[in-house]
Amino acid sequence: MKEKARVIKKEDGQSLVQIIRTSACSHCDEKCMLADDSHEVEEMEVLVNDPIGAEVGNMVELEMGARPILFSAFIVYLLPLVAIIAGYFAGSSWLSVFVSSAEIAGIIGSGIGFLLSFVLLRVFDKKAGSKSYFHPEITRVVTHNGFYYDN
Repeated sequence: MKEKARVIKKEDGQSLVQIIRTSACSHCDEKCMLADDSHEVEEMEVLVNDPIGAEVGNMVELEMGARPILFSAFIVYLLPLVAIIAGYFAGSSWLSVFVSSAEIAGIIGSGIGFLLSFVLLRVFDKKAGSKSYFHPEITRVVTHNGFYYDN
């Protein structure tokens, strides 16, 4: 994954960059129902690794490996699904003592498992955010005329 950004602040081998996120429809002048409000441009600030020492104000190219992205997607999409299924079986066996129907106990267990998965995702987010493995890295500085050069 590659993205362009502007360095706005430097901090101990890392840089705070401003990424301008645009939708595929952001260059379109038409206001269609499919795009809805996605014609808007969104700016966000991200702390990234800076091994090349880019200066404040530079336009840079960010890159992040496929493994952290795939691992994060795997966790975010599959953990709730697994928690719902496991919650159903756990609920139907453990909560059937309190609820007359094993089916209803399983549904309650699924709900509890689903909510628990969000707590686990929150913990994962905190842990992953503190590790540089999950941070993008500045790979190149881009000049204003569009040519690349490496430091």
